[in-house]
Amino acid sequence: MESGNLLSSPLRVNGVTLRNRVVMPAFGLKYCGMDRQPSERLAAFYEARARGGCGLIVIGGVGIDLTGSGFMVPSIESDELIASWASLIARVKRHGAAIFLQLFHAGRYQHSMLAKGQQSVAPSAVPSRYTGETPRELTEAEILEIQEKFVQAARRAQEAGADGVELIASAGYLICQFLSPLTNLRQDRYGGSFENRCRFGVEVISKVRGVVGPAYPIGVRISGNEFMPGGNTNDEIIEICRAFEAAGADLFNVTGGWHETRVPQLPSMVPAGAFSYLARRIRRRVATPVVASNRIVTPEQAESMLADGSCDLVSIGRAQIADPDWASKATESRGNEIRPCVGCLQGCLDRLFLMQPVQCLCNPLAGFEDKRHVLQAAQPRRIVVVGAGPAGMEAALTAHRRGHDVLLLERNTEVGGQLPLVAAPPGRGEFRRLLDYYRGALAREGVPVRLGFPATLDAVQESGADSVILATGARPVRPPIPGIDFPHVLDAWDVLGGKRVSGPRVVILGGGAVGVEVALHLASVGTIDAETLKFLFRHEAESTDVLRELISRGTLDVTVVEVRRKIGEDIGHTNRWVFLKELEQHHVTLNVETRVTAVTTDGVLCERGSEAVTLPADCVVCALGVRSENGLAEPLRKAGFDVRVVGDASKPRNIMEAVHEGFLAGAAV
Repeated sequence: MESGNLLSSPLRVNGVTLRNRVVMPAFGLKYCGMDRQPSERLAAFYEARARGGCGLIVIGGVGIDLTGSGFMVPSIESDELIASWASLIARVKRHGAAIFLQLFHAGRYQHSMLAKGQQSVAPSAVPSRYTGETPRELTEAEILEIQEKFVQAARRAQEAGADGVELIASAGYLICQFLSPLTNLRQDRYGGSFENRCRFGVEVISKVRGVVGPAYPIGVRISGNEFMPGGNTNDEIIEICRAFEAAGADLFNVTGGWHETRVPQLPSMVPAGAFSYLARRIRRRVATPVVASNRIVTPEQAESMLADGSCDLVSIGRAQIADPDWASKATESRGNEIRPCVGCLQGCLDRLFLMQPVQCLCNPLAGFEDKRHVLQAAQPRRIVVVGAGPAGMEAALTAHRRGHDVLLLERNTEVGGQLPLVAAPPGRGEFRRLLDYYRGALAREGVPVRLGFPATLDAVQESGADSVILATGARPVRPPIPGIDFPHVLDAWDVLGGKRVSGPRVVILGGGAVGVEVALHLASVGTIDAETLKFLFRHEAESTDVLRELISRGTLDVTVVEVRRKIGEDIGHTNRWVFLKELEQHHVTLNVETRVTAVTTDGVLCERGSEAVTLPADCVVCALGVRSENGLAEPLRKAGFDVRVVGDASKPRNIMEAVHEGFLAGAAV
């Protein structure tokens, strides 16, 4: 088969033929209620992805009992639930996608508060850093009971019409805990030797096979490397997969790490497809199909992995949250139309850690498929959108899709607002793809854009507007600190926009998200790039220690000053620890609980408790917040216009809120 057609080619997995090589992996969505039944919201979400062309959708995790899954995930632990699953599965399958249910037991990763106070269970009583709790060690009799729960859950999934099941043996959940020497300290037939540690998973697969029959697909979601010191590496996982294959597994969906892993797996700073090697090494040693996972976002990346033999299928997870039509666009050579995932994790993982339903920064319809709709306007009108940042562009596109006559005004010579600034720091370049999407969509759909046009009341009146959406954003502010207006003081936006700093010593005022991003942006100046590192490493030009220094220490000495107790308090849980690790690796000096009292010509004066501190500085960067720019709103209202203020123009927040507000405004006018 020619390269370039692999993604759209069918593949047989045991008795089921998938229409293409695109897999949507299971992940938490929190779209179900306390009754743990599959909900309308869940059905609408997955139906949209099936309609969008996905080949295989894995729904889950789906709990096999309350102790192992809690009330945050839907359940298939009783026969009474078969009918509701059958209804959801039928709705999704009618669009041509194959459906697997992922059977889930968290083991020691289960919070007791989510299981109505029940203590979690595990192979051994090893405390969990993820929950802060210690599980109860399972008896052999209880192990057999849990295996039977997996078996009966698989039977119910089959009866409900699912095309297959997937057993989760990744992320540090129960099957992982039996496999790993870190969490399995048993001395009976389920612990100790490698063979004994594999026994639980092998028996689950074998027993499930005995119930579902020889042709029914059984997949396994596996951590290709635990990335835990002393845990299973890819070498051990290969042998585990071979044992699972012999027991009856038909498909391996390969991810990486546990929840406790300190190797980032999903944020935007992870290079695209960085962990495909885990799948590639497994694929060489097993006969069953293998799925590659983690940070695969473009059709070109996916096609390349299939072509070079890294995998048989590609796991497109968060990218299909961002665009439910990813698969059809990818297989129809319309990749330039894909609304991208930028790897921010703000709408997905960050919200899950706050026990909130998944949304998406880039896609305001994700998770709202049953509620938000772009309906044709009963009476098309003239809509003027002022400001072409994320909120304004989303508003303009949505209003245009409703059939309105839309005009988008932007005072700058390019669209994008703050997106180019957000994309400037290392590891944040994915945001450029969101900007490219908006540029392309505006052009493809014929939305008129007038650049270099500062909107005024007269200009809006002359435009013939019936309604105005004001998306004029925000501007940086400088607090009244003595010396804050010296020439060597720059705004963070100027630095992210490409303005060079003077001198090697840089002090950044403000340790919130913007301050952290500026710090990493400046700390990377003068470091070697990945291609140079690869060349030097391959030729053994320098020692590992020297190479580590060359990629982490640049030419600038960067210091951050923050008045609060923590750096990056406004950064989401799933990204903050990664940013802090990057700051440490780049030798950025952090000062917390430190108040700036003045800026001098050669430094910054601070107070830390009762101590006076002077920080030498050749350049000072101000990252102390922004204020809304919405001065046009009141004059427009007084002139009789229907005005909606969105994004930072309403209140400075983040891009996700801007995109969602832009959509809602465009859908409402």
